Amino acid sequence: MTSSAPASILVDWGTTNFRAYLLDGQGNCLAEKSAPSGISQINGKFEFTLNVNIGDWLKQYGELTVVLAGMIGSQIGWKNTPYVDCPASVEGYGQYGVQVAEFNNGNCWIIPGMKQETSDGKVDVMRGEELQVIGASLLAGNVDATYCCPGTHNKWVQVKNGEIQTISTAMTGEMFALLSDHSILANSLVKTSEPDEAAFMKGLEYSQQPGGLLNHIFSVRTQFVTGKQDTSAGAGYLSGILIGHEIRAFIEAGGNNTGTCHIIGSSGLSKLYQTAMNHFGISNALVADKDASIAGANSLIQTLKDKLCHS
Repeated sequence: MTSSAPASILVDWGTTNFRAYLLDGQGNCLAEKSAPSGISQINGKFEFTLNVNIGDWLKQYGELTVVLAGMIGSQIGWKNTPYVDCPASVEGYGQYGVQVAEFNNGNCWIIPGMKQETSDGKVDVMRGEELQVIGASLLAGNVDATYCCPGTHNKWVQVKNGEIQTISTAMTGEMFALLSDHSILANSLVKTSEPDEAAFMKGLEYSQQPGGLLNHIFSVRTQFVTGKQDTSAGAGYLSGILIGHEIRAFIEAGGNNTGTCHIIGSSGLSKLYQTAMNHFGISNALVADKDASIAGANSLIQTLKDKLCHS
């Protein structure tokens, strides 16, 4: 098999979306597909959905290694794969892959998520982001770093000494959606694809003032009703307040002790986090989420193939 020949398929399978990448032996992406076939939308038809979306690749190229990541391994997914406890090595994570024997002659694996449980009772988890962090860490040379994965439930993940050591989740994206759609603030803002930059910076600044988050978010309404801000600025202002408080909490908890913080993402949301981090003095670099996931999958594939040979 040449380096350009298909060797594996990565499926990033979340609650609402299905994304598949056809990879060669060097981890290069040869083709990709996406479909609104998240696990919450397919009524448990996991094998059927895979055949519909990647069956043509398997038929055309033969028995490729299939790697499934994301919510497909959760309690509402195909197989509830146990969380891997922190700390866990970035290299060799493939050893935790759970085989799906009934698909692709068993050459199909679900990558489990991770769990951190501390002595004081704190518990945090992630599914899907572990693959991105592994790939981003390898792309960065496996140096000590913090990784920020913006999304509905934003993840902050620390990698030290080649291990994923800590996880911290902030429900910032979901809180923004709830407040902007289902609270009294809804009448004070209009959501746009590009938030007002000046309003976002104003929200970041206000997040540093006394009063606390619950007091600060009400100012979205007071700014509007007193005529100091119109609805076009409300979304950016609210986003700045929420992200500002999130990053402040991250810093106060000692999260910025690895130096650089990489942001794994390619969307406008990642750009907002980059702007916010720069405002708070955190050095950062953007890493494309697709590239990180592919690099992570490529690092696991040989371990998974070895597991298949010994199973």
